[in-house]
Amino acid sequence: MNSSPVFPRELAVNIRLDDDPRYKGSIHDDAVARSRGYKAALVPGAFVYGHISRLALHAWGKDWTVRGGMGVRFRRPVHNGDHLVMRAGPLQDEGSICRAEVSVMNEDGDEVAAGWIGLPEDSPDLPDMSRLAAIARPEIPPPVEAGDLSRGMPLTTANRILTDVDFKASLRAFGEADPFYEREAVVHSGCLMRLAMGDTNNSFRFPTPVVLTGIETQHFAQARPGQRLAVVGAVAGAYLRKGKHYLESEEFMLADGKLVARFLRTQIYAFEQVSS
Repeated sequence: MNSSPVFPRELAVNIRLDDDPRYKGSIHDDAVARSRGYKAALVPGAFVYGHISRLALHAWGKDWTVRGGMGVRFRRPVHNGDHLVMRAGPLQDEGSICRAEVSVMNEDGDEVAAGWIGLPEDSPDLPDMSRLAAIARPEIPPPVEAGDLSRGMPLTTANRILTDVDFKASLRAFGEADPFYEREAVVHSGCLMRLAMGDTNNSFRFPTPVVLTGIETQHFAQARPGQRLAVVGAVAGAYLRKGKHYLESEEFMLADGKLVARFLRTQIYAFEQVSS
């Protein structure tokens, strides 16, 4: 652990999407977003998450990538080019973990995300994953409609090797300027979460584009380029709230078969049909 990390702490970021061709024609494309009334392309929550994780990395360094945790709730859209200020409050000793509450504000003074970063005193206990297995992603994911999902449905995985090219591309995508990840050859926490989310979202064919609303993360070890990354997990919950259908997923990221992170994500996957 870094000696006496200073809290409260603050980090300012000009968030900018990379030129990933997958954004073309989607809400993550400036032209499309503006045609729908937004000031610019919407930034995926995974990238906001990745920038918030820099507060934790700067505070605790390597220790956080090995056993740290964080949680984020996404409150408002973030637009391409937004200037964000991320503030972590005083460090609170909660016995088994030291945590700081985090707030992310845009240039208009709106809170776009909130959550926490933390570091346990000791390495967390490994969860029981004996009930889970890596299931190959189907070529065509099965379609699901609103209300079709239920607790316990298994997730599938691409079971991919993260190449050095992929590794460096992920650092560019997250706008990561800290030399730690490249110097230590450690996969970015945001990249791990984004890959896990991709596996979950490709386990099914949803009726609408998904909207990430919350994420909690616990790290157990580091992942490195060249390792085979696979996700095992299941639907942890599904419910209807205010006309929106939510999916909770519990995702365990494995690197060459070793557990490196657990993600508990919440997202909107469908909207209730309103009778005319």
